[in-house]
Amino acid sequence: MRLTPTEIEMIKKTFYEVFGDGKIYLFGSRVDDSLKGGDIDLFIDTITTNKLQKKIEFLSALKQRIGDQKIDVVISKDYTRLIEREALAKGIEL
Repeated sequence: MRLTPTEIEMIKKTFYEVFGDGKIYLFGSRVDDSLKGGDIDLFIDTITTNKLQKKIEFLSALKQRIGDQKIDVVISKDYTRLIEREALAKGIEL
């Protein structure tokens, strides 16, 4: 996994502050230690309401904590979507 311990801690802290409960996964190129670069792809599995508003709050707070990096966030909606299946199958729960 190509995140620093501090980045992982800040992602988890921000997630629990904004969403309260659920699970968060890192997926995509950052789970492969042999690759370089790439954005931070996060999948959030939550039953919370106001998902769009919370996504904006999460991204804003996270960028303040870890710096202005390219971060993509996918929030659970329909487990039949390919991106959700990929995130759950190949992602790493933080």
